[in-house]
Amino acid sequence: MKRLAILLVLALAGCGGTTGSALVSFTTQVGGPTDAVAPLAFDNSQGFHVSLTRARLRLGAVYLNSSVPTSGSADTSCVLPGIYVAEDFGPLTVDLLSPFLQPLPARGEGTESPATTAEVWLTGGDVNAPSDQTVILDVAGTATKGSASFPFQGTVTISDNRKIPITSAGLPGSNPICKRRIVTPISVNLTPTDGGTLTLRIDPRGIFRSVDFAQITPTQGSPTLQIPDTAVGAGGQLFDGLRSNSGVYQFSWSR
Repeated sequence: MKRLAILLVLALAGCGGTTGSALVSFTTQVGGPTDAVAPLAFDNSQGFHVSLTRARLRLGAVYLNSSVPTSGSADTSCVLPGIYVAEDFGPLTVDLLSPFLQPLPARGEGTESPATTAEVWLTGGDVNAPSDQTVILDVAGTATKGSASFPFQGTVTISDNRKIPITSAGLPGSNPICKRRIVTPISVNLTPTDGGTLTLRIDPRGIFRSVDFAQITPTQGSPTLQIPDTAVGAGGQLFDGLRSNSGVYQFSWSR
């Protein structure tokens, strides 16, 4: 993340003296949805009624961009000079079952320029680290469907278990692990102002949108299902929900 801080400083220096590009400092606060409670009850797209009793997420950083990043492409870098409007760093562990807003430990910095997209970085530290066993998401609850009950728990890490195999010897750096740790593009329409507040609310219902609990293999001797920390099945569905750029992460700005 330090490399991006340098890139942003260079971008800000290049904007000096132009209209709408004043330097700004701001606070970022993060929490669950405004109607969050514990337990949080909802239905997902697979027909399960979910009662969520634990949902904690580790946030590494947030970025605001002046345009839609192209970092989703397999052959591009995760660091894209020239598009960053603002940044703020964690780490921060957020209780997604509480509407209470927690501040990021550092003040954010940026320019007074319109932002059209945002990025959420799900990291334990270095977004490019080859291996990182930090628990990014920790969840527990019970899902029901008809007369069947599925008590569950699970954790999500983004490490070797999320790497996409290299399919071309000519592109050894394609699909870097950093792409799996960045949620983007998240649509926003805001302009940072000095002394303002960036608010991020994270809705766990969107994370569980497509999870099929019936796919989880029971562990012998345990009544609680363990969502696998893998890229397939219910574990892959949970990870895909975590990385969804709509219905999970909502940004707003206040002066």
